[in-house]
Amino acid sequence: MSKIGPFITGAAIGALAALLLAPKTGEQTRAFVAEKANAVAGEAKDFGAGFPASAQDAFKVAQEKGQGFVAGAQARVKEATGQPAEIDSDDLREKIEAARQRIAAQVMENAEAAKAVEVAAEAVEEAAE
Repeated sequence: MSKIGPFITGAAIGALAALLLAPKTGEQTRAFVAEKANAVAGEAKDFGAGFPASAQDAFKVAQEKGQGFVAGAQARVKEATGQPAEIDSDDLREKIEAARQRIAAQVMENAEAAKAVEVAAEAVEEAAE
C-alpha cells in the first residue's frame, strides 16, 4: 500500500501539469476535463450498479459449490459406514411388503394361540362344573 500512494500522487501531479501546459485555451480545457469527469463518473456508476448483481452471482456460485461439497461428503460418509449412497425405492418397497407379510403371519399365529387358550379355558370350566 505504501507504493500505491506515491504512484497516485505522481499521476495526479502529472495530469495537472499536462492540463496547465496544454496548448488549449482554459475554456476548452475545462470543457474537456468536465467531459472526462462525467465519463468516469458514469463508468463508476455503471460499475457500482453491476456490483450487487455480481455479488449475488458470486454468492449463488459459492452456494452451489458448497451444496456439491456437502453432498459429496455425505456420500463419502455413507460409503465409509457401509450404508448405500442412495436407496432404491423398489428395493425399499419390497422390504416393507415382506415386513408386512411377516407381521400378518405373526398376528394370525397369535390369534390362533389365543383361540386355543380360550378353548382350553372353556374346557377347564366345563370340567370344573
